[in-house]
Amino acid sequence: MMRIPSKKTCEEFYLTYELRGAQKAVDYLSRYYGIRRMRIVVDGRRVGNKNEACYLKYVAYFKKRKLNKRNVLHEFYHHLVYINELDMSETREEREADRYSRMILRKRR
Repeated sequence: MMRIPSKKTCEEFYLTYELRGAQKAVDYLSRYYGIRRMRIVVDGRRVGNKNEACYLKYVAYFKKRKLNKRNVLHEFYHHLVYINELDMSETREEREADRYSRMILRKRR
């Protein structure tokens, strides 16, 4: 499991997302973790029919209507797993990604 940033960092992510956009917010988190940035691309054709977004080697693809804070944080978790070469089952990774996004959004309140 990945460490959850402090409340101040979560608030900064939220504000950056609202004022400067998803890419700048993800860049902020990447600097926080000291890792290579994740690129955000809005291209629904790259996302499977049943999915809202997907992550493939440093790039997160989103359907236009599904680009939101929760999904951005979910895909960012997949980026953290990929960068840190963590070995976990797909089911566990999805569960942890959901938990990670919920915890950050809840912590900023």
